[in-house]
Amino acid sequence: MAETRTVTGGQFLTTTVSAAEVFTREELSEEQRMFGQTAAEFMRNEVLPNEGRLFAHDWDFVRTLLRKAADLDLLRLEIPEAYGGLGLSKISAAYVGEQIAVSPSFAGSIGSHTSIGTLPTVYFGDEAQKAKYLPKLASGQMLGAYALTEPQSGSDALAAKTSAVLSPDGRHYLLNGQKMWITNGGFADLFTVFAKVDGERFTAFLVERSMGVKSGPDEKKLGLDGSSTTALMFDNVPVPVENVLGTIGEGHKVAFNILNIGRVKLGTRNIAGARLALNNATKYAKERRQFGRAIAEFGLIRQKLAEMSLRCYIGDAMVYRALGDADRALDAVDPADAPAVLKAIEQFAVECSINKVFTSETLAYVVDDALQVFGGNGYSREFPAERAYRDARITRIYEGTNEINRMIIATRLLKKLEKSDVGTLRPEGVASGQLASEYMLLGAAKRLARALLGDAAAAFGHTAKDEQELLAHVSNIVIDIYAIESGLARTEKLAARGGELAPVAIDAVRVFASDAADRIAHAARQVARALAGAGRNSSTADLVAAVAAHPGVDTVAARRRIADAVIRAGRHPL
Repeated sequence: MAETRTVTGGQFLTTTVSAAEVFTREELSEEQRMFGQTAAEFMRNEVLPNEGRLFAHDWDFVRTLLRKAADLDLLRLEIPEAYGGLGLSKISAAYVGEQIAVSPSFAGSIGSHTSIGTLPTVYFGDEAQKAKYLPKLASGQMLGAYALTEPQSGSDALAAKTSAVLSPDGRHYLLNGQKMWITNGGFADLFTVFAKVDGERFTAFLVERSMGVKSGPDEKKLGLDGSSTTALMFDNVPVPVENVLGTIGEGHKVAFNILNIGRVKLGTRNIAGARLALNNATKYAKERRQFGRAIAEFGLIRQKLAEMSLRCYIGDAMVYRALGDADRALDAVDPADAPAVLKAIEQFAVECSINKVFTSETLAYVVDDALQVFGGNGYSREFPAERAYRDARITRIYEGTNEINRMIIATRLLKKLEKSDVGTLRPEGVASGQLASEYMLLGAAKRLARALLGDAAAAFGHTAKDEQELLAHVSNIVIDIYAIESGLARTEKLAARGGELAPVAIDAVRVFASDAADRIAHAARQVARALAGAGRNSSTADLVAAVAAHPGVDTVAARRRIADAVIRAGRHPL
């Protein structure tokens, strides 16, 4: 990774970020690509030919696959070397996750083990807990799961009812309650379980299945039906006091930090799934003939292929940018200093939520349009579009619903910017070059977003967080800003290298920015009208006009050129 200054999380609204400071997929190292190739070959040779066994719920076979993955070092990427791991970067782990995404069900199983099933111990375990469990998790001897959700507490995790009471001899906590929607619930050996000590203090525990954990039957799900998802039951399960994870009463720190860490890597899997759906649709469109020619020649099919491709391109730019920023921040702290590591990642909570929302909604869009390209055949289980459509739906729900993540974006930015003058319209500099218009739009959109946050803070004060509809509009603007900036940075780098793909990248970011300008202006007007309806004023009319004045491009012609590149390559070309 090139030497650049360390980027601080959430600062992109108040600073100008240069292309040199943005990590892109094209900068993956040879070592990172080799790990990805290992994962890709494992999926191609071991998993995909046997997916039927996953859908038949052969969990012994899944355990066997996970052990084979361990033999290839795929379970130990983020575990520190001192405990049998490799201690690799978030970029490396995310790139491996991208390869595994070709089988969403298996990706759910291995991802739950390596991320939310293992990282709680990595970041919150004491030395004894790390020494006891991490080598076994790295080798696949033990498989992990994460047990937070309950029947009456989903997004409101702190409303959990599972209780933990100290035994009379003071040696164990007795756990009672139920968890639900636990990935790997049918076969995992070690669970990170959240319960309230004495019914009040929310706390994390490391609980082995052998201590008495019981699994319910596998849920009958819309998608990811090749992964195990069950309820867990705890009936006076005795958990040794030394298995308290972190500090009693601070389980929320474990829960929310681990979900945040998961979000920083989730985007690569989502975009990989979108690319796969696009590739399948492209292949089908070139082969399927109607009215005497391939449907890939029809304008509206080409428009779909182009739109799917440009969204994949922008999403890819966003997720690798966030991963690069996180890794640079982590490089600046001692990896053995868990609080410092968590703080380094936590500062990027806004970016993680942005990427979670954008990539999951990109995936949703792409699998939907891919199915449409397949037409009636897309509705059949004999073709790949149907399963991809079902598997994608959960991504807007797990790892924090997109509604929760939109609230995280806006409320965190309100807190981050309240120490500065969010209404100050700081100049972004004079844009030049072939993307000058898009950079001018970016500057105008940033000024508008800051002003809207300032208006919301001035109008509602500490109750602004309750204005969810209004804040969601602001979050959508912020998401588009981050997307435009990430796409511009990646495109600048590709254009500097030259080659036949540079014009495709330029078309992609210009079309995206042109459409985003309309979305941003629309959302800002909704906020201004909501403020007016509540008897408050908004000072953003001129700023909205500046965004709306973006000249845009001929998106029809540009999409046709993008479609040409997709069809010529037979897949997503970038």
